[in-house]
Amino acid sequence: MNKRLIAAMPLISTLLFLWAWLYLDQIELGLTFFLLIPLSVMLLTGNFFKRLSEVMPFVALLLFLWIGFATNTWHPTWLVFFLIPLTNIIVERKLDARKLVGITVTATYITIGLMYGAWHPEWIMFLLIPIINTLFFPQKNAYFNVNTDFKKNFRRVIIDDEDEEKK
Repeated sequence: MNKRLIAAMPLISTLLFLWAWLYLDQIELGLTFFLLIPLSVMLLTGNFFKRLSEVMPFVALLLFLWIGFATNTWHPTWLVFFLIPLTNIIVERKLDARKLVGITVTATYITIGLMYGAWHPEWIMFLLIPIINTLFFPQKNAYFNVNTDFKKNFRRVIIDDEDEEKK
């Protein structure tokens, strides 16, 4: 069934595009339906929950565009981007220091924005997330020595990850 749905998705997207364009007179909304093609491939192949965590930025963008174009409410719609870290935390079922940095910076940003109404210059604080995580909580596979054997790293990163996906 998944393969059939993936095969039919270009036609489904075209139908939705024509419906939004011809009946709703919203071509921008219609164009976003073509994003369903790669989204269906990503979600309908492999482990659903792992794929969902990986494609959530794409899903959040798609929801943001759909709601924004359909209702012309862009301001509160940006909240759908909070689905990205939330989904990751739910799927992986753990909260490590790297994720806690992102949650803390986001909570600080929202608090300052709501208390003082200073949303614009304070968005720069989101740059602290990769800086703090890189300096204090580096990923164990983020860096490798150039002198190490390429095949060893290839096997560790690529082949071992593929074996985990098959499970």
